[in-house]
Amino acid sequence: MVNDQRPAPRPNGFGSAAEPYTAAEPYTAAAPRPDARHDPAPSQEAPVEFSFVSPQGVTHRVRATFGPDRPRLVRPPALARPVRFEDGWQGFQVRLPREAGADREAYALLQAEITAALALHRAYAGTRFGGLFPTPVGYDVNTLTPFVLYAVPRGRPLSGPAERVSLAEQRAVERDLVLAVRLMEAVGLVHRGIVPGAVRRDAQGVQVWDLGSVVRAGCPRVPYGIPPYASPEQRAGVGTTEARDALWSVAQLMYHLVTGRPGSPDGPPADLAAQRSVAETLGPVFARQAADRPTPDALLRTLVPEIAAEAAGALLPDPMERHRREFDEIRRRKRASFAPPPPPAHTPYVPAQEPPGLPNGHGADGPPGYGEAPPFTGYEYPVRERGRLRTWISGGRTSGTNEPGGSRSEGDTRR
Repeated sequence: MVNDQRPAPRPNGFGSAAEPYTAAEPYTAAAPRPDARHDPAPSQEAPVEFSFVSPQGVTHRVRATFGPDRPRLVRPPALARPVRFEDGWQGFQVRLPREAGADREAYALLQAEITAALALHRAYAGTRFGGLFPTPVGYDVNTLTPFVLYAVPRGRPLSGPAERVSLAEQRAVERDLVLAVRLMEAVGLVHRGIVPGAVRRDAQGVQVWDLGSVVRAGCPRVPYGIPPYASPEQRAGVGTTEARDALWSVAQLMYHLVTGRPGSPDGPPADLAAQRSVAETLGPVFARQAADRPTPDALLRTLVPEIAAEAAGALLPDPMERHRREFDEIRRRKRASFAPPPPPAHTPYVPAQEPPGLPNGHGADGPPGYGEAPPFTGYEYPVRERGRLRTWISGGRTSGTNEPGGSRSEGDTRR
């Protein structure tokens, strides 16, 4: 008998990380795979050639079958659809549709999502914290429909009191979200979009999505997000981004999860004292100023000291971080050099003003005023996307779809 001195495996309290793609022998219909009952809804499309670059930089070329789009799984204008390879592996593809290819902001958000997903995967893959984040499998931004490929997401979006969370479940969600903010802070990232639609939960724990809303800590804030989930300073676009912005979002999400209604966008909710389960642990996080909120590390040590200590052991410095920052700066300067030159200066054409009272004129009062445009919030998309965006943010359902890992369809509203 071999004397194995390795420690016994510890239970994973933060959800298991999905297995990344590894090439396998193709299977046939005569020999179905054991996990066939969990497959996404079958697609009527024939397999097509499909290629992607893995997180290790290896190009894979496979034949794949894609399912129907499930738009409310991700923030518009991005779309998500299930994908299955001929060797049996299955996952989800988050992509920009071709009509959104000219949207520079949407393209930049997808690039930010890929960067954040790879950074978190390199830092925590193989640890017990890896399941808190999506598992990236591949990506390609040099196509008409740029995309990132993930393993199948876990659970369902948080959607308020209909989930009927117990106090123990509330504490588990709270712990996981604060831990996710702390782990992202350790690699220099801040999540600006923690909303009900971006947080998924199952019996194993929480998984934080919408990595396109992630930016580097210390960068200047720009107006981004919607109240009450975005902090006041984030919506105003003042100062520099820090992890305590994300803690505000966590507190607002927990208040919504417990009460079923949004909190105050500018400070503690009026009835916070009555919500003791939230006030006892997250009361200071509702402070209007980021400087008055606790740091993620201090809050995590208050909630679960043993997990805070274990997380500190996993936060090893990345020896390549300095080189990655230098590469990002060189790439930024290179892209700036490719920017088109400004148009030549010219004198603008000013139409002649018609005398007041003339036919077809506006009269002495002039044309009607339209007021100033509303401030940019970071979620400005065409009007046709507005309903989908609001539904996704609030953890809405998609009618007639079945998600992997869930027992009910997105359109099932039974409680």
